[in-house]
Amino acid sequence: MKLLDKIRERLKVMLSLDYAPSKMALSSAFGLIVGFSPYIGFQTYIALAISSLFRLPVYPLIIGVYITNPITIPFIYAFTLKVGMWLMGTELDFEFDFNEFNLRYLLEVGKVLIVPFLVGCHVVGLVFAIFTYPIVYYIMKRYKRRSAK
Repeated sequence: MKLLDKIRERLKVMLSLDYAPSKMALSSAFGLIVGFSPYIGFQTYIALAISSLFRLPVYPLIIGVYITNPITIPFIYAFTLKVGMWLMGTELDFEFDFNEFNLRYLLEVGKVLIVPFLVGCHVVGLVFAIFTYPIVYYIMKRYKRRSAK
């Protein structure tokens, strides 16, 4: 099955869920917040907890979570790091030296990058969620109206 066919199939499943458009939009938005978060390995569990806590549909949450996958993760995390560094006014004043590549060096570099990375991940996730909510709401509202006819 081609990629576009798979995407259409997943979209049809999401559109056919019997939830209010506002719940579907909120679930999608939360999914993106979690998807952009740096908590790799826990994102699915976080999404399940949010779904249970706020009584939101799981499917849109999981779709949002899996925006970060092995193909997209390097680009997403590089972008979120850049955004975090820009927001915090952080400049990198070191060059990566492969000759001194050891655990101590990685920890030093990590100390400089971790806070901008965390800030960037959460801010970018929130911004994408803010844009996602009205888009998904509009699509769901329109689909529900069309399918009711």
